Amino acid sequence: MFDILGKQFEKPEGLLGKLAGKIMYFENRKINKWTIEQLQINRRDSILEVGFGPGYSIKHIMDHWRHSETDGVDVSEDMKAAAAKLNDDYIQQGKVRLFVKDIHDYFPDKKYNKIFSVNNYPLWTKPRESLQHLHGMLEKDGVIAITVQPREEGADETITKNLGQVIKADMEAAGFHSISISYKEARPVLTVCVTGIK
Repeated sequence: MFDILGKQFEKPEGLLGKLAGKIMYFENRKINKWTIEQLQINRRDSILEVGFGPGYSIKHIMDHWRHSETDGVDVSEDMKAAAAKLNDDYIQQGKVRLFVKDIHDYFPDKKYNKIFSVNNYPLWTKPRESLQHLHGMLEKDGVIAITVQPREEGADETITKNLGQVIKADMEAAGFHSISISYKEARPVLTVCVTGIK
């Protein structure tokens, strides 16, 4: 059962996908807000979320920075449906766009000021290549924030800190500079956010 549910966190579908989506929505709320704070969003920023899930972060951004525009890319059609429902007003206004793609297959029609991802990085099939791809999507001096709360069995503070170093090395390899690692005490385990600048 847990293996089945675990797979749903990677690519949520059907009834179990909806359950996984609800769990992600509540567990990730505080982590999402913390990650958004790291971005230091400005009034008219163009923002991309990689792995938008049920759409909570996008709604939070648009509720607080109404002059910004936010795109989201996710591999799940079910998550797109949930996020579209939550953000329907902003989609109608043309301020939010949602795409179903793997990140390394996503080629946007514009550059972004801010890019972020919460609990999605470990699912990327080509993390370093995808970070290089995202580097190309950012405006000069644009900010990226990658946040992960390890969810595997036996995850602890050491795993979180090691993961932070891995993400930092991946960002450096992708061309980001001024890389910073921050931690947040959260249940069930310490969470890491790594930020970098183009």
